[in-house]
Amino acid sequence: MHIRLAGLQDLPALIAIDTVTRQDPQRAEQIADWLGQYRCLVAEIQGKVAAYAVMHRHFFGCAFIEMLMVGENHRRAGLGAALLACIQADCRGQKLFTLTNRSNAPMRRLLERQGFVASGVVENLDEGDPEQIYCWRLDQSERPPVATGHR
Repeated sequence: MHIRLAGLQDLPALIAIDTVTRQDPQRAEQIADWLGQYRCLVAEIQGKVAAYAVMHRHFFGCAFIEMLMVGENHRRAGLGAALLACIQADCRGQKLFTLTNRSNAPMRRLLERQGFVASGVVENLDEGDPEQIYCWRLDQSERPPVATGHR
């Protein structure tokens, strides 16, 4: 696995692995916007994009993971954890937030394994499926998570 910054050249690969684009064609435009505006990382397996993460600092002045997407053929292989670990390493000493639907048990488990704690709920974004907010902050006495990929 290799983790690197994403660029506009990665747009077709990100669209291909993003499961939301199948139901919402406007998602491709959203991904292009993310690539142009925010910090985007990709995880590659044998030179091919297999996962990506998007982070910005527009959540009440704090770092926020806007998206973490692992291609369907690469799930449960540690790519999400490696991308999270890279972002966490960059956010040492700062608060880092993200959110996920309550129904997304695999993502909730991943966040909890990476040291995130539940920090609130947002209702009414997805009808009947509230968003759980998570926060991570590295205390001075803690060690940062171990990244399994290369930067």
